[in-house]
Order: sequence, then structure tokens, then C-alpha cells
Amino acid sequence: MRIPFEQKIRRLYNQFADFYCFFTNVGLNDLRVFYFEDVMLEYKSELIGDFPQKLVVFLHGYNGNLEDHSEAINWLKKYMRNSLLCLPLAPEICDKNPNKRQWFGLVKHDGESRRYASETPVAEIMDIYNKTAEDIAVRAHEINELIDDLQKKLGINSKDTYVIGFSQGAMLALYVGLTAKKTYGGIVMLSGLVAAEKALRQQIKSYPDVYLFHGEKDKKVQYKTLEFTDSWLTENKIAHKIFIYPDLAHKIREDEILKAISIINQK
Repeated sequence: MRIPFEQKIRRLYNQFADFYCFFTNVGLNDLRVFYFEDVMLEYKSELIGDFPQKLVVFLHGYNGNLEDHSEAINWLKKYMRNSLLCLPLAPEICDKNPNKRQWFGLVKHDGESRRYASETPVAEIMDIYNKTAEDIAVRAHEINELIDDLQKKLGINSKDTYVIGFSQGAMLALYVGLTAKKTYGGIVMLSGLVAAEKALRQQIKSYPDVYLFHGEKDKKVQYKTLEFTDSWLTENKIAHKIFIYPDLAHKIREDEILKAISIINQK
């Protein structure tokens, strides 16, 4: 999203306001703006506990927004300790719903929604996501720049930084983690897969621990793609653990969040 000229004057104000808010807990629920080159990335943030020792970034899904994930966000806040929770809002209007957001478009690559069909082979599904390589790389770079900015403001290092994503947000979270300049403490993928895997294979810069959560009844990011992601991570020497939920469809459950945050809190 290009920055309108009149908004550029807000840059210095937002830099100061962000720093002030993090340490005073004032206005943390307001939508803030991160400026990077000609891009503006909106996000919310909330301080959990007295002083942030960890940074946790949550990336929402395709055809969604932060409000759609309010329940999951409340669960994150319930179980997190002494952390800053950062909630970026995808910068693109969704290509299938003008009232929602997306991290990268899919209609142009899969107009017939073949990725949802049970008869579609995993190889075909992965080919669809390989077409998103250019767009997802751009988004990952922007999120990594936001993380770097927050780390500097808060004095938090990469080993205490975690990226959690759901669905398309999970795909982006993995791309963010593997292309970061320094290794993050962990990447949590809720109902995701390795998107643009051919391009990502050539761009790996770091090797964070990856935690995959997937429901066997997921028909949006089909459960059968998990085996491919598992094999891909193994081939590329990415340490990972898998948590499978037999009765879970394409949604987030509280016990998933509890497990993910328990892992983060114990590190």
C-alpha cells in the first residue's frame, strides 16, 4: 500500500508514540502505522505483564482481519507472560471480499478454488502456492522490517521473538522466519503449509524451531498437505514438531493456543 503524501508527516510522531506507548501502556489497542520505504503497515499492539521480555507477532488469515480472530487473540493474551503482542493487519484488500484483507492474492492463481477440492492432488495445491512466490516474499520482508523496528524499540533480541500465524498467516509466518537475518525463537503455524516452497528453498537464511498445528478435518488448508510440509522441513534441516487434532476443522482452538504459548513461555 503506497503512502499518501499527507500521511508522511505522521512518521516522526508515530515513532515517538510507539516508543512511549510500549513503556506506559497508553493507547496500546489503537491501530498504529509502521512506515517502511513506500509501504505503510498497520498494526495493533498490547503489553502483557509489567515489562516485555518477549515479542510475539500474530498474523491473521486470508479473507480475514483482526476482528475475525478476536477470540484467538484473547486466548493469546490469557496465556502470554511479560510480552508484547503485535497484531499486524494485512495491507491488501482481499481479492474475493472487499471488506476483508489478505497478505497475498489467490484468485489470480486459483480462480476455481481448486486448492479446496478434496480430489485435488497435493502436488497441484503446492503448484498453486508456488505462484505466490513474489508476493509472499514482499510481505515477509515487510513483516521482518516491522519486527526489527519493534525489537530495537523494546530491546528484545531475535531468540525471544516468535511469529504465530493462522492459515495464510501461517504460510507467511514460516516465510518470515526462514528469511529473517537472525534466527527467531520459534514459528507457530496454525492450519498452514509451506507456500512458495521452490522460491523459499533458495532464500533460507535462518533456522528457527517450527511448530505445526493442524486439524484432520481441515478442508481449507487441507490436512493432506501436512505430509508435504513435514517432508520439506526435514529436507531443509528445519527442526520442527507436529501437533495433530483429529476433530478440528479450519479454525483455531484454545488448547492449540495454550500449547503454543506454553512452548514459548518455557523457552
